[in-house]
Amino acid sequence: MDAKLFGQRLRIARERLGLSQEELASQLESDQRAISEYEHGKRKITAIELPLFARELQVPLLYFYEGEMSSSDLDREMLKAFHELPEEARLEAVAVMRSLVKIHQHIY
Repeated sequence: MDAKLFGQRLRIARERLGLSQEELASQLESDQRAISEYEHGKRKITAIELPLFARELQVPLLYFYEGEMSSSDLDREMLKAFHELPEEARLEAVAVMRSLVKIHQHIY
């Protein structure tokens, strides 16, 4: 994972929640300096830490990988999430996706 990309996404997610670096550090049982280093791409995240950040920032793990994933990776993740839905919700999800496609086609 690219440390600079991770840092940018970390800052965006933190600010979206209205958290300071100190507040996030406290939630993660870390310190403000570490959060700053992550956000500036000076420190790399470990595989063990990544889910903790995602949980505290209320984002899926994939949030940190956007732009680094291939379309087949995205397809697999969508299908995985789709299969976790109950049958009725699957039908609703298909309807929502079709609506999004129509909106996107109309705009562009």
